[in-house]
Amino acid sequence: MTLPVIEVKRAMTAKDATALVGETVPDYESTVNDEGIYVDADTGEIVLVYAPLKSGTEDLRAAVLNTPMGSVKRASGIDQESRSFGMAPRKVMQGRDACRPASLAYERPSEHAFLARLALDLGETLREISPEKYQENINALAEIDKDWRITEGALWTSGNINRSATLPYHRDGFNFDSWSAMPVVRRGMRGGYLNVPEYDITIGCRDGWVVFFNGYRIVHGVTPMAKSAPDGYRFSVVYYALRGMKDCFTYAVETAKGAKRRTQREEERAGATTPWGHSAHPAEPGA
Repeated sequence: MTLPVIEVKRAMTAKDATALVGETVPDYESTVNDEGIYVDADTGEIVLVYAPLKSGTEDLRAAVLNTPMGSVKRASGIDQESRSFGMAPRKVMQGRDACRPASLAYERPSEHAFLARLALDLGETLREISPEKYQENINALAEIDKDWRITEGALWTSGNINRSATLPYHRDGFNFDSWSAMPVVRRGMRGGYLNVPEYDITIGCRDGWVVFFNGYRIVHGVTPMAKSAPDGYRFSVVYYALRGMKDCFTYAVETAKGAKRRTQREEERAGATTPWGHSAHPAEPGA
């Protein structure tokens, strides 16, 4: 894929952009509507890539429309409809005893399989556009066992589907310092553009287009949305490399360890005390 190179001027420092984190994004109009490799006018460093998907837009639309969403309360206090896919790290405090595939892989295997295949297509697109950024992602995932990619050969471990989600300014702090991919499908929805304050640009997030950028480094947020049709929607599908996955063992080891932890926890709950407050398991002689 050959794209034009378009220069953008830095509008504020990264430190100044950090001061915006948590704030609501104003209702900006889109200023980036053409495909291209957008580079820093002073350094030549690639800031982001914006381009149409090579194929699969209607399949992506069908996949996200068929995916049940869950309600997630963001740090801003706003409830958003969202669903994760790919791989998830262990979170023992939340009862997740092992690294594992996200539940969507079992509940909607066809949709999850399509999202995994799309990860490969998006990775190949990034490789064609910028071999350097592609290699950065390869290097970032070197710490992660191959079992924990979205699919074999993918550049990312995990992903998230957001339905009509207006997000405040933030950085993707749980990710590796690497590039993400964000394809969008939309109908009957005004707004929902990606704003990057460091460069004072707002990406249009057109239907069937994808944005590649480093969300770990660059502060970004989503502008407000309003339906222009009763059934309007705007889905962003974000692919990323999650740092928590580097602590995962192989799939087989995680599965075994997770089963053991669950058994131990269930035994502790069941055998802690009798209804009269005494231990359900008498002490061994000599204890």
